[in-house]
Amino acid sequence: MTVSIGVVYFGGQYNHLIWRRLRELEVDANLFDYFKGDLNLDDFDGLIISGGPQNIPEDIYNLSSIADAILKGNRPILGICLGHQLISYVYGGQIGEGREYGNTLLYVDDEDTILRGVGRKIIVWESHNKAVITPPKDFKILARSDKFMIQALMHVKKHIYSVQFHPEVKHTERGELIFKNFIEVCRG
Repeated sequence: MTVSIGVVYFGGQYNHLIWRRLRELEVDANLFDYFKGDLNLDDFDGLIISGGPQNIPEDIYNLSSIADAILKGNRPILGICLGHQLISYVYGGQIGEGREYGNTLLYVDDEDTILRGVGRKIIVWESHNKAVITPPKDFKILARSDKFMIQALMHVKKHIYSVQFHPEVKHTERGELIFKNFIEVCRG
């Protein structure tokens, strides 16, 4: 079965790499510029919300329609970087200052669905100025770094996942496996 995934981008530097990784995995992937408003969530089996230069909560008013879709949607969602922060914020988590850049050691406490098979420690690529400080209710922490306790999350009832790091770049070990795991969730 061919899986169709929409990739919402906000002007981030690695968006094209997400699209390329999905295409390499033979996924029908479509990039959508959030600010052009041309996305219909019902057209996809899953959604990836990628990174960008916006800050949460300061820029939330510019992101209100995607925030609404996160809360009301019934498709699997994977948030990456800004997407991780946005998902956390709309579900009631706290976002604060938090800069990490470059290679970071990630400790995987729970491989569960999205991190299945990646191992207990991996090197990931970080590029952010904000971080999730307090997780939202109904979310489980899957991974942490030395600097931040919340590097990966999953909703305990819905198929919503998020990672602070960038699985799409070559610097992240086993990033392709993270995408494969999400594709399997989208297959249902």
